[in-house]
Amino acid sequence: MLSELWRVALLGGVLAMDRSAGWNLMLGQPLVGACLAGAFLSPGTPWELWALRIPLGVGVLLQLLLTDPALPAAQRPRDAATAGVIGASIAVLSLERLHPFVPLTTGGILWVLVGTLSGLLAAVGGGWMELSLRARNERSARRAEELALEGKIGSFEALYWRGVARIFLRGATWSVAATVLGVALASLLLPRIAGLITGPRAGWIFAAILGVAFGAGFQTHVRAPRHGFRWAAIGALVTLLVLMRLHAGGEL
Repeated sequence: MLSELWRVALLGGVLAMDRSAGWNLMLGQPLVGACLAGAFLSPGTPWELWALRIPLGVGVLLQLLLTDPALPAAQRPRDAATAGVIGASIAVLSLERLHPFVPLTTGGILWVLVGTLSGLLAAVGGGWMELSLRARNERSARRAEELALEGKIGSFEALYWRGVARIFLRGATWSVAATVLGVALASLLLPRIAGLITGPRAGWIFAAILGVAFGAGFQTHVRAPRHGFRWAAIGALVTLLVLMRLHAGGEL
């Protein structure tokens, strides 16, 4: 697992830099981060298909749940840059390790749920970490302005790159720590409740989250924040259609 964690650290650090260092290459979007994590952590031939499907599902749900119209970053004040990486990494690594104990129900929906919930919690936790660093960033910004006014270009560049390195280390450290914690909790809890995990139950929860995500995303990106009841109804309709599909025995 050590090699996988190095990859998670590298990816989390790079995406944190993209979001916070002013690059804005859109790599820090949850959908992009989740898909990159699935590609980086491909667990081998038996799981190649799931390493693509599960991160994609996690990324789509997190993208809808965590985004708002504030382009180009398009993110709420949460650490959405590493949320996709952490959620997809926990799902893929847990799938590989817990498959003998936890059934791969309904097209991998269980692991999409695990990754999505993990990503949401990681976004909140990462946001708290960013708040703790805000005072230091403000001091660095004031110092950078002073250096620019004094014409000390070399010192200005050194201060900037120290800040970039600090952002990278924060993103890498948080991604690894959250992934390890998530996999550990999944390994501890899921085998104990394996008897309660069934396809219909996972499908109900997935349909509810999908409905909420669709309604939130449609309200945010297609219409103005008004008409919330209308988009909530659309989300409920999506939930109903997914449940009907699952009840008919189909696979998403």
